[in-house]
Amino acid sequence: MTNAIDIIKDEHRSMGAVIKGLQANVAAARNSSAEPDLHLFGAMLDYIEAFPDRLHHPKEDEYLFRFLRMRSEAAVQVLDELEAQHARCAELLGGLRAALDAAREGAGLAGFSRALDAYAEFMWTHMGTEEEVVLPLAEAHLTAEDWAAIDAAFAANRAGQW
Repeated sequence: MTNAIDIIKDEHRSMGAVIKGLQANVAAARNSSAEPDLHLFGAMLDYIEAFPDRLHHPKEDEYLFRFLRMRSEAAVQVLDELEAQHARCAELLGGLRAALDAAREGAGLAGFSRALDAYAEFMWTHMGTEEEVVLPLAEAHLTAEDWAAIDAAFAANRAGQW
């Protein structure tokens, strides 16, 4: 396993933990008579919005996916789908942000909860495809030189710099 693969899996776990944490906090708030902590929800959503676009997706798109496209015709269709999903992610996050804004205006948490659950399901599928389909293809088709370039790029753009 390369450093890039470890980084991708670690970043997926980090994003998953924040998404699950947000879901748990929203569920607890919906089952409580206490005022929901919309500031906390907003901070968690800020991370969910910024982290993939700033650190995660650029590494995948510009390095891993680019090299894999050069080495495996079999990977092209799934890579096209994943890159389209990266764009779709932004749309779902826009809906999630709008639902949080509506909750801040008094609409309650039901809409935010539904949007969050839809986003979470989308992300579980997306990350699963990357880990179960793309990473094995990369391991099978990329050269040592490819991995050296990918690992260097991933190491230069680590989540620890967040």
